[in-house]
Amino acid sequence: MPFSTESSPSNRRAYTVLSLLLAAVAGAVNATGFVALGMHTSHMSGNMAVLGESLAQGQRHLAVLAAQVLVSFVLGAVCAAALLDASRHRSRGRHVAALLVEVLLLAGIGVALDASPGSRAPALLWAVSFAMGLQNALVTRVSGAVVRTTHITGVLTDIGIQVVRMFAWVRDGSRGHGLTGVMRQLRALPSAIEFERTRLHLGLAFSFLVGCTSGPLLYMHHGPAALGLPCAVLLLLIGLDLSPAAQRQPGSASRA
Repeated sequence: MPFSTESSPSNRRAYTVLSLLLAAVAGAVNATGFVALGMHTSHMSGNMAVLGESLAQGQRHLAVLAAQVLVSFVLGAVCAAALLDASRHRSRGRHVAALLVEVLLLAGIGVALDASPGSRAPALLWAVSFAMGLQNALVTRVSGAVVRTTHITGVLTDIGIQVVRMFAWVRDGSRGHGLTGVMRQLRALPSAIEFERTRLHLGLAFSFLVGCTSGPLLYMHHGPAALGLPCAVLLLLIGLDLSPAAQRQPGSASRA
């Protein structure tokens, strides 16, 4: 299937495309949600901090809202895991149900914002957080817990780790061969697994930034209709997952 971590080049390419597109979707939804609703919903560290700060300061209303957003994120992850588990025996289209739920949620949020301009109803925040929890769990399952697309902290950490690994790979491979060995290792670096991982994480960071930039820009110019773009990307992924290229390879039935 296309969205898999299996070792074939085509599967790795499709897995990379899935990750990059979903990172852009998460960035767009997160930043647009902040502009429209006043709270980030794609990563929960800040909301957990808000919960603690609000409890310490006796701000009950804000504490309740932060807790609701946290719970919604968890419920979204539960939903994705349940849908993936229910469709694990399908030969293709195993991710369609989860992606479709996210599309319907984002479309519903856009319709609600269009019907009530300026609304900051808590239910809208719950829905956005649910969608982001669902997406994060989906990519976590697909990547074997290697990639998460709704927050950037881990991605930046991995980039730092991979920089050191690349340096060590060049150093170890060129030891005893002087400058010639260093140049040979540098030429071979693009084909090394250390560089492939770094490239993926750099791509995730860039995709998230593109989403964070384009989402608010579109929202400021076109209002809630801006959520149509992430919906379109998710529908594209649904089409890819249903395509003949998504046919599961023999022996992959046990994979998530």
